[in-house]
Amino acid sequence: MTDWKPTANELSGIYAMFWRLLAVLVGRYGSFPSGHLLTILTTVLLDRADYHPTVSELVDITRLPKSAVSRYVALDIESGFLTEVIDPNDRRRRLLHPTLKSKQEQQWQMDQLIEILELSLRAYSGFGDSKNPAQDLKEILRGASLEDVSGAQTKTDH
Repeated sequence: MTDWKPTANELSGIYAMFWRLLAVLVGRYGSFPSGHLLTILTTVLLDRADYHPTVSELVDITRLPKSAVSRYVALDIESGFLTEVIDPNDRRRRLLHPTLKSKQEQQWQMDQLIEILELSLRAYSGFGDSKNPAQDLKEILRGASLEDVSGAQTKTDH
């Protein structure tokens, strides 16, 4: 741990980033279990380091129950996000590999993170000099939540 203590403005920006991330996840995946999302994100991140985990390794990393991880992996294989490959060094092990579909989803998520960082910077930079920071934040959040997962504006009733 460091001795860094965020200022109130920095905390507001961080909180705005967190809010937007949740809004993106709910908008994109609905009631998709967070543990399921965690298993696929973990697999994709490990793939970027050229490492392909087994189900048991995902259990160890995510600390989710093995039954849940096994169920999530089976669903991801069925939906085309993961493939299983027999480990050539130990034929008892099945290594999980993200598919192209999974990597495309990761790119979409990365694009969303860029937007989240921009939101945070706008929120952080605007609070220090604003005459009405609450109104400014409401406008930022409203603008962020009006975008659907494809990037088009959704229609809302005001």
